[in-house]
Amino acid sequence: MLLVIAAFIGLATYTNVSTSPNIEDNITFEGLGFGSGLSASFEDQIALIRKIQFEVFKIAPIGEGIPDYQPREPADLMRFGQGLCFDRSRTFDKAFHYVGFESRHVYILYKNNLPFWRAVFRYRQPSHAVTEVKTSKGWMFVDSNTQWVAITRLGEPVNADDVWKRFSEFESPPPYLKDPWWAIRGLYSRKGQLYGAGIPFPEFNWPNFLTWFVLQK
Repeated sequence: MLLVIAAFIGLATYTNVSTSPNIEDNITFEGLGFGSGLSASFEDQIALIRKIQFEVFKIAPIGEGIPDYQPREPADLMRFGQGLCFDRSRTFDKAFHYVGFESRHVYILYKNNLPFWRAVFRYRQPSHAVTEVKTSKGWMFVDSNTQWVAITRLGEPVNADDVWKRFSEFESPPPYLKDPWWAIRGLYSRKGQLYGAGIPFPEFNWPNFLTWFVLQK
């Protein structure tokens, strides 16, 4: 039993996905004009989030995804020039962190009238990858397939748990955000093929995932 626990801890450590920018990330973000340091103004924070989103989409719009088992860090995405949701969300995770926000990766797992554990292990269960950013007014959902952020018509940021529940409160939300889902913080890949581990073991940011698992928020 102790060997099993030790093996699991070793695998978890090996597959952990950090959101902290490294030197190459910093160079990439500097080249994109992302300045560090946050304004206390909520309006300025939203403008910065939208700017980062716009610049990433301008260079890497929706297109063919970076192949499995290949690096998809920010510099890789900029070189590849296109990507899927999990390619851009990885860059958003680090870019928001770089400019001073607290950010966390969110794995959107659609319910499709299934219980949670069945949906988790169901092959090709519909999913989406996004980022949450902590603004001065709370956590906010930032999409990675459209240049859309979750702010209601009244100017309230909405986190990933509640976007589909409050769908009617937004201006022009993407239609694929209407169906119910679970928002799993810190889960990057169920199969281990996206963020560098290269082995069939789920990839997590473990601090974010365990915080979500324990507190469910």
